[in-house]
Amino acid sequence: MYNKKNRVLISDFDGTISKKDFFWYVIDELLSQDDMQPWEDYLAKKITHIEALTRIFSKIRLSEKEFNDFILSLPIEDCFVKTAQYCHQNNIGFYIISAGADFYIKYILKHLKVDNIVTLISNKSFYKSESGLVINKPDKNSQFYSENYGVNKKLAVEFLKNKYDFSIFAGDGGPDFEAAKVADKVFARDRLLELCQTNNIKSSEFTTYCDILDYLKND
Repeated sequence: MYNKKNRVLISDFDGTISKKDFFWYVIDELLSQDDMQPWEDYLAKKITHIEALTRIFSKIRLSEKEFNDFILSLPIEDCFVKTAQYCHQNNIGFYIISAGADFYIKYILKHLKVDNIVTLISNKSFYKSESGLVINKPDKNSQFYSENYGVNKKLAVEFLKNKYDFSIFAGDGGPDFEAAKVADKVFARDRLLELCQTNNIKSSEFTTYCDILDYLKND
């Protein structure tokens, strides 16, 4: 029997906390279809997921201020900040695990004033106007290393399950599936929801982050 008082919320960022995946936001707003070749190469299994992101993000050519302003234009789920605050006030762990780049996530978390109450596990990165958003080469010695994604979400969830009695995972995409399989409670939408339903992984569909906050308050 799980002690649900000792809980941890583990969340994907892109398409889960943000209403749109930052990758596609960059493609739609800043780049063109001609810049999509690395993604096509990834889908054809010629390069890794993180290599595709690295090559595409490196094509961004904005000043640092313009890029920071662009980051803050990414729409965020309305109840995300309230969820972070609720977790902090009620001793619920809150971790964001992302296969994206930590630069834009950190910037958003700081802007929303939740950077000190949420723990981020993501690919290290930095931004320069002349080189775009650069993702550092993943550290093979990292306990959460993934050759494909840079960050292995399943390993991260398993690690946190050893620290907490009850794990709640929220995600939306294919990279979240392995993590969802080992969590105690799963909130899913879009591709992750399809994968969970197809593979008989018990999950609850969420339409907004408010659904997750309601669960934390009422379960």
